[in-house]
Amino acid sequence: MIDTIKELFSLSPVLAWSLVSTLLALVIVIALWDKVSWMWLNFSMDWWRTSSLSKDLNKDTANSAWFKAEKALCREYKKFIRLQSQADFDEKVDYLTKAGDNGRSPTPTWIFVLTAILVFIEAMGFSYVLAGYTIPGASETTQQYGALGIAFLISIILFAFTHFAGHELYVSNKIKHARREWSEDGRKQKFTTDTIALAGKKNSSDDGQPSYTQMVNRVGTHENYMMTYVTIACVLIVAIGATYVRGQVLEKMLQQTVVNSQNQAELGLSITEDGLNMTVKGADDSALPDADKAQNQASKDKAVQDEVSIDRHGGWGTFIILAFIFIFLQLLGVLFGYKWGFAGRDSKSAYKAIGSGRYTSYADVRQRYSEVADTAQAKLENLQQKLMKRNVDIGTEGMHTKNTFLEFMKMARLEESGDRADQDSHTTRQAVKDSATSSVQEPTPKPAEVDAPLTVHQAMQQLNALQDKEDKRAYIKSLPVSMQEEVKSALALAKAEEAKKAQDQAKLAQLDAELDDLL
Repeated sequence: MIDTIKELFSLSPVLAWSLVSTLLALVIVIALWDKVSWMWLNFSMDWWRTSSLSKDLNKDTANSAWFKAEKALCREYKKFIRLQSQADFDEKVDYLTKAGDNGRSPTPTWIFVLTAILVFIEAMGFSYVLAGYTIPGASETTQQYGALGIAFLISIILFAFTHFAGHELYVSNKIKHARREWSEDGRKQKFTTDTIALAGKKNSSDDGQPSYTQMVNRVGTHENYMMTYVTIACVLIVAIGATYVRGQVLEKMLQQTVVNSQNQAELGLSITEDGLNMTVKGADDSALPDADKAQNQASKDKAVQDEVSIDRHGGWGTFIILAFIFIFLQLLGVLFGYKWGFAGRDSKSAYKAIGSGRYTSYADVRQRYSEVADTAQAKLENLQQKLMKRNVDIGTEGMHTKNTFLEFMKMARLEESGDRADQDSHTTRQAVKDSATSSVQEPTPKPAEVDAPLTVHQAMQQLNALQDKEDKRAYIKSLPVSMQEEVKSALALAKAEEAKKAQDQAKLAQLDAELDDLL
C-alpha cells in the first residue's frame, strides 16, 4: 500500500495531489455543510434558479394570490429557519442547565480526526512487528498489508474505548459530586424524585428541588466505571504485549549478530574496510601462537558483546519511550471524551434544538431569522420582477403580486398550528371514544327495564356508549317524548361547546403566530 502511494506521487504528482485536495475539500464541506449549503443556495438563486423559476406563471392551487414560483423560492429559504418560540428555546436551555451541560458541546470533528490519526500512527509502529508473527511465512507485500490492517483495527478499538471511557468518567464524576452535595445537605430528602425526559411537560416539575436533585433526575443516580476498567486493561495489554514483541525481535537480531560474528571467526574471513573484498585467510595466519590467537579472539568477542549490549540497552530504552507515548495518546483520547459530550440523557437533543451551539440566547435566533428573511425577501422581489416582465411578454392576464416572505412564514405558522390543533383534537376524540368503548357493558339496558326514572345524564351516558349512528337514533326514538326533547337540547349544547372550543383554539393559534411574528 505504501509503495503504491509512493509510486503514484512519483509518477503522477498532479493526479496524486488532486486526489488529496479533493478529499480535503470533501472533509471541509461536510464539516461546514450548513454554511456551504446556504452560500450555494444564494449563489444558485443569483445565477440561474431565479430565471428558471420565473418561467412558471401558474398560480398556486391552494392560494391563488401566490405564484407557484414564489412559494417554491420561499420554501427553499424556509429550510434555513427554525420555527421556534421563546418558551421552547428557554425550555431546552433550562434542561441543559439542570443537567449541568449548559456550555458544553459535542466532540468536534477535527478532534476525532486528530485522535484517529495519532492512534493510527502509533499503531503502525508496532503493527509491522506484529505482522511478522501474525502472518508467518508471507511475502513482504502481504505482511505490509497485514500491518496496515492490524494498525487500523487496533486504532479503531482503542479510539472507541478511550472516548467512551472519558465520557463515562465525566458522567460518573457529576453523579459523585451530586452525592457529595446531597450528603453535605444532610440527606433530608430523596436523592432523586423522578426520571425527567426532554419530551413532555415534566421539565418544570422539579423547579423547587436542589440543583443536585435536578441533575440526577436527568443524568442518573449510579456511577459506572466498567468501560474505564476495560479500557485500562486493553491499553495495558497492547502496550505491554507490543513492547514484549519488540523486545523479542530485538533479541533475535542481536543473537543473529553474535552468531554471524562467530561464524565469521570460524571461517577466517578477511574483510577490507569497504566490505567488498572478502578472502579466506591462508595457512600463514595459523602460525600465531595459541595464546595470541586466544587473546585476539577474546578481544573480538568482547567488542561484539559490547556492541550487542549497547544495542540492547538502546533498543529497550526506545521501546519504553514508545510505550509511554502510546499510553499518553490513550490518555489524550480519554481527556477528549471527558472534555466534550453531554451527561444528560436528552442533552444532545436539547443542544441540537437550540441550533447546535449557534445561538446563546433567543435574541440570536431572532437575528438569524431576520438575516434569512431579508435575504429571502430580496431574492423574492427579484423573482417577482422577472415574473411580471415575463407576463408582459407572453402572458394574457394582468397579474400583479406584492407577496412577501414574512407573509409566507405567517401562512406556514398558521398551517402548522392548525395541523397541531387538528392532531390534538383527533387524539382527544379517539381517547374519549376508546374510553366509552371500554365502559360499554353488554347487553345495553333498555329504558323500559329501568325501574327508576331515567335522567338526562343517564340517557346521555348510554347514548355516548353507542358507536353506530343508527343505533343512537333508534335509542333516542325509544325514549319518552319529554326525554327526547331534553336529550336533543343536551346534544345541541354539547355541539355548540365543541364548536366554541375549536374556535378558541384557532384564535389562540392565530394569536401565537402573530406574536411570534411581532416578537
